[in-house]
Amino acid sequence: LLTNVLLLFGTLTSFGAVLTLPGIAGLVLTLGMAVDANVIIYERIKEELRDGKGLSKAIADGYRNAYSAIIDGQLTTIITGLVLFFFGSGPVKGFATTLIIGIITSVLSSIFITRLIIDDRVSKGKSISFTNKLTKNFLQNTHVNFISKRKITYILSGCLILISILSISIKGFTYGVDFTGGRSFVVKFDQPVQVEEIRASVEAVFDEAAAADESVKGSSLEVKQFGSDNQMKITTSYKYNIETSEVDDEVEAMLYKAVAGFFAQDPGFDGFRSTLDNPYGIISSDKVGATIANDIKRDAIISVILALIAIFAYIAIRFKNWTWGLGGVVSLAHTAIIVIGFFSLFTGILPFSLDVDSTFIAAILTIIGYAINDNVVIFDRIREYRTNHPKAELKDNVNVALNSTLSRTMNTSLTTLVTMLAIAIFGGEVVRGLAVALILGIIIGTYASIFIGTPVMYDVTMALEKRKARKE
Repeated sequence: LLTNVLLLFGTLTSFGAVLTLPGIAGLVLTLGMAVDANVIIYERIKEELRDGKGLSKAIADGYRNAYSAIIDGQLTTIITGLVLFFFGSGPVKGFATTLIIGIITSVLSSIFITRLIIDDRVSKGKSISFTNKLTKNFLQNTHVNFISKRKITYILSGCLILISILSISIKGFTYGVDFTGGRSFVVKFDQPVQVEEIRASVEAVFDEAAAADESVKGSSLEVKQFGSDNQMKITTSYKYNIETSEVDDEVEAMLYKAVAGFFAQDPGFDGFRSTLDNPYGIISSDKVGATIANDIKRDAIISVILALIAIFAYIAIRFKNWTWGLGGVVSLAHTAIIVIGFFSLFTGILPFSLDVDSTFIAAILTIIGYAINDNVVIFDRIREYRTNHPKAELKDNVNVALNSTLSRTMNTSLTTLVTMLAIAIFGGEVVRGLAVALILGIIIGTYASIFIGTPVMYDVTMALEKRKARKE
């Protein structure tokens, strides 16, 4: 992982890329997939060791048997990244750039770096273990009949999707500046300031003004450090649809009122607005028009739809049956709809922002990229069992495959969840909404890959086989 991060940041630096919040989401996803690749390899080595093979042979066979699942998962995600890069704009393109570079570096690090370290230890006769007393039999020899429980999970998922769609239709969303338009200011202070303190002060002033003016239906706000710790970028959608000089003056006056107390020496309103004679205050300002915001929204939706189509096509071709692609896409759509519904249902209820903005898009794209990897790993194991046991019923092969990948699924999900919980608790207000969305996405995505995507593939495949039998 350290090698992966070093390669990723080195590549981004050489391209002169700017690491935005969606870019950080792409980085989180590549690290999650790099962890998953290592977990897949180690789980396969453990299986080979349980079959009685020697350590060197088990390591060699474990790596070889893990390659197909790793490469299929990474290729599926890189196709998604390419679609998002070429058809997306703004935050979507930033996410895609980090994702594509990160996948390439994660494949190099997870396959080659770990192999070098492990082979070096084995060649020197040093001990190496892939289990301990607590984890040796973790989720081993399970015999859960997942397919028999699919009707229960269909009903549960149907209820969650219905609630999500009703909330989206009736309650709707609170849109951020990226999707509504607004005014953006870079403010330079004469001393270091804290993001959270600035946000709280600016939010109080603008919320008070919005409450006093019935024509203003609230306003979204974004505050983040811009460069050094005495520079902040403040963006507000307050009266975003009125582009007159009078409103510009009003917004600047409100901004000055909110941040004046954070200067060691008050520059005064005129000094705050112009830095010709005073180096501190508004050093740049910009407007995000509603038209540009609508373009970003449209491109984001088109990108996600095209990404789902590309995923469907790749899985259908790779697994030589369109039902596999359908199972994967249904699983992704299921996860995305419920997470989007969560943003709608709980906006204004939870004590942090759930605005639909570039962070929201980054979260949905990250969830799709993460969830499809889980589906591909399970599908790869089902394909392997069908090849090794062609006379066994599909239901038996599916259940055995799901049980054999359960340890890997739980290990990967729990590892990524720990990271997301740390970000949610300690990452600050800006990324808390993103982290919560990703936590929800990991839980629902893991559930969907086992209880929705795979059963859908099974049901449709069996329906086609029955129809073919009737025709014959």
